Parts: sequence; C-alpha cells; structure tokens
Amino acid sequence: MSIAADFRKAAELSVDNVARHGDTDIFPFPFENYAFSDLRNKFVELVLEYNTNFEKFINDYPPQHVNSLTPAGYFGFRWASQIDPIWNLHFLACVIAIAPDIEVARIPLKEEVVFSYRFNPNYETGDLFDKTVSWANFIEASVEEAAQHEFVVTCDISEFYPRLGHHRLENALLQIDKPGHVSKKIMKFLSNFSNTRSFGLPIGGSAARLLSEITINQVDRLLYYKNIKFKRFADDYHIFASSREDAYSKLMFLSEKLFDNQGLSMQKAKTRIMSTAEFRATNPLAIERAQVDPEQAGADAAEKHSRTAILRFSLNFDPYSPTAEEDYQELRKEIQKFDIIGLLKSELSKSRVHTALTKKLISAVKHLDVRQREEAVLSIWKNQEILYPTFASVLVLMDSVIDSMTVEGRRKIIDAILELINKESYLLRADTHMCYAIRVLAHENMPETIGALQQLYETRLSPIVRRDIILILARWNEWYWISDLRNKFRSLSGAERRAFIVASHALKDEGRHWRQSTKREFDPFEKLIAEWADSRTQTPNWRIPV
Repeated sequence: MSIAADFRKAAELSVDNVARHGDTDIFPFPFENYAFSDLRNKFVELVLEYNTNFEKFINDYPPQHVNSLTPAGYFGFRWASQIDPIWNLHFLACVIAIAPDIEVARIPLKEEVVFSYRFNPNYETGDLFDKTVSWANFIEASVEEAAQHEFVVTCDISEFYPRLGHHRLENALLQIDKPGHVSKKIMKFLSNFSNTRSFGLPIGGSAARLLSEITINQVDRLLYYKNIKFKRFADDYHIFASSREDAYSKLMFLSEKLFDNQGLSMQKAKTRIMSTAEFRATNPLAIERAQVDPEQAGADAAEKHSRTAILRFSLNFDPYSPTAEEDYQELRKEIQKFDIIGLLKSELSKSRVHTALTKKLISAVKHLDVRQREEAVLSIWKNQEILYPTFASVLVLMDSVIDSMTVEGRRKIIDAILELINKESYLLRADTHMCYAIRVLAHENMPETIGALQQLYETRLSPIVRRDIILILARWNEWYWISDLRNKFRSLSGAERRAFIVASHALKDEGRHWRQSTKREFDPFEKLIAEWADSRTQTPNWRIPV
C-alpha cells in the first residue's frame, strides 16, 4: 500500500473514531462531531487537504485550542485542552498512520508488562485500542505477580502529560518514522499546542496517549532488559522485589532513568513500598474470584465484594452496534444485579468519596428503572459538594435522564443549577463544569434559563461555554439575540464562529443572506460546517445540536 493510501486509511479511522467516541474524555462532546459523522467522506478529504498543504494551512488557519482547569480531587486542578476540532482530526490521523510501528516498538502485549492503550484498530467501530486490555487487567496481573515476591513498589509519574518533553518524543518517533515526514508534522502541531514550549501533550485524547506510550517505552525497555519485574498502565508503575533493600534499589533505578532520559519524576505522595500482603489487601480489585455469600460472609464483606465487582464491570455500550437494543437490555439486566443505590448511599455517607467507584455508580444510575433512577438522581444532587471530584459525571447524568424525570424533579434540578450560577458557586467555576451544567439547562426553555444564559455569555470568556450558549439560544429561537450577535461575528473565537454559522439558521432569510454575503470569509472548515448545517436544516424535525 502506498504512503498516500496509508494516510487516507488513517484519516478515515480518525474521522470515524472522533465522530463515534469523541475527541476527549474530559470535555463535552462538541457539536462538530455530528458534522464529522454526517459528512464523513468530505471531512476525510479535508483532512487529506490539510496534510497535503500542511505548511500553508497551519500558517493560514492555525489551530485554536481551548484550555481549562479541571478538578483533580477535592482541592487539586490540572490543565486540560480541547484541541481545535479539524486539527484534532489531522493530528490523530498522523499518529494513527505510524501507530502500527509504535505498537511494534513497545514491549509485546503477550509479555503482560505494559497494559495501557495497545493499538488494535477496529475499522468497523472506529475503536483504536484493544478492548480486552484494561486497567483492571493491569491490577489483576499485578496481584498475580505480587504473589511471587515479598515486596511491591507502587508509584506514578508526576505531571506525565504536561511535562513530557518534545525532544524525547521526537527522538522516539524518528526511530520508527525513518523518513520523518509524519513525525515532523506531529512535532510542529505540538509546538503550536504548547506555545513553542518544548514540552507538554494534550490531556484526554487518543493521539496523545499513543505518543506518551512511545516516549516512555524507552524506560520500559531499560527496566525489562535489566530483568526488573514490573507492570505499567499509563503513568502508574508496579515494581516487584524480593526484599525491602531490593525494592529501594529498583525504585531508585526507575527514578534515575525517568529523570535522566525524560526529565520526569515520581509523585512523592503516591510512592510506596509495601509488603505483598499489604499490596493485596489495599488493592481495589484484589479479592478472591469466588463469589461471596452475603448471609455467610456478613454485610461488610458483601459490600466490599459489590464495590469490587462494580469496578470490574464494564458499562461500555455501543449504540452503533447492529444488536444495540439487545445489548442495552442485557446491560440493564446485568446492572440490576448490583445494589447501585445502596452502594451510592454508602459512599455519600463518607467525608470523601472513592472517585473511581463513585463515577462508575453515577454512570450506572441512568440504566436503572425510572422510579429508582429519579430517587438516585435527587439523592446525588443533594450531595453535590461531597461529589465535587466527580461533579462532571453528576452533570452528565442529569443531562441524560432529566427528560424522563417528573415535572417536579426536573424543576428541582433546573432551579438548583440556576442558583449555583447566580451565586457563582465554586462547583461551576471550572469551565468544563459550566459547559455540562448549561447542557442540562438546555432541556428547559423558560425566561429564567434564557436570562441566565444571556448573562453568562457576557461574563464567561470561555469559547466552549459561549459556543454552547449560542447553540442553545438558537435552538430556542431567540432570534433577536442571535441577530445582535451577528454584528460581532468577526471578533468571535473559532468555536463561536462555527456555532454562529449553525445558529444563523434561526434567523431565516436574514441568516441566509448573511451566510451568502459572508461565506467568502469562511475558512475551509467553516465552509464544511455551513454546508452541513444547510443540509441538516432540510431534514424534518431537525434541532440545532448542543
């Protein structure tokens, strides 16, 4: 297969992956992804055009990324980036084009050493990674390996993605991309992303995950060929030792190689040397595989088993599957085996929740029956402050179930969000949280929500917050506000411009005349968005997406 044909295949997989699964696991699903799905072939061609004319396009239409602080725990934050949508497609296509070589360069999966993001594409579903390999497999393999040793070192890399050096990444890429054509584009894109700083990867996207893996592969290889027994998932390492002295020696070796070769260091607070017994006892999934009989084992043991079982349980559901309805009913049937509400109440009774478990429980709530679901949703909302580390998941749940709630339940949620906005609550200070919150408000068109969104547009500067407000107000046909915003089009951010192009359809003839007179100013991406919106408005009952 030629280089051009290889890149076309990578571009097709990139568009399919983003259209189906989103571009990040941190930010809300951007409306452009619907356009990627509907005009799939045209966006593939646009990605190919960006690749052919890369230097011209990156200079004429430079990427506009959105950066935002996102909560990490109760008091910590991290920066996350939503990459410019069309440039994200090209960036991902470049990485996919060399991903088979990245996978070959890594320690083979059969060795059961490195478990994170093993490239195994599915061109039917758009998936990139091997679904049979997960964090749970990493934990299970670690527990099994620990049985052969006296001590275990647990540690993770501090600020792995933000501090990962571009020079080391480029060196690793050139080892697998000998001509360097693709890697040069990747590095130029990353230089733009980091504002010419020589470090940092976007957090949350598939491309960055693969790039981080090929970079840290050097350290994996050094450990492997020194016969150090270890397991790794992303930035988490488990190292196995025969004695405490051996554990210290291996930890020092890993720390030295990370710093010397990658400029990275371990998180001091999360680095521990434990006996095997302690490791097994404190591990979230380290329980016997045998089922627990609640009547014989007691309530505490039964709850511990349930907590572990729900962490192991996969909530993945593919709505594009030809057996989607049957798959969903089977998922609901399996979820009924868990006491989701009981486990939630147990977590909410604590001063701090177990983040991973609570996210899983919150995600499971939408699959409960209607009565149980509303009870759980209102209970979750009452405990919003203790759920702060998982508040994005809480808002995603509200967005997915609010239409099925009673009128009284719906109004409680809407009024509570409006109150948080009015008092400028810290719960919505992060732009990601605010985006998820206004998507819940989008379900209730009333004077209070209209006024709140218009006020928010004036006070919040985030392009993704403003983008969604434009789309929501256009969906509600608040034409006077959209018409007024038309005068500011040239000063809008890229995300807002694309949203306004779609929203201008709420202006009827005024919007059509505006698009005809302004389309010469649209960049190639905006032209495709305009074409998509024009075609979708011809579809009966189509609503502007948010």
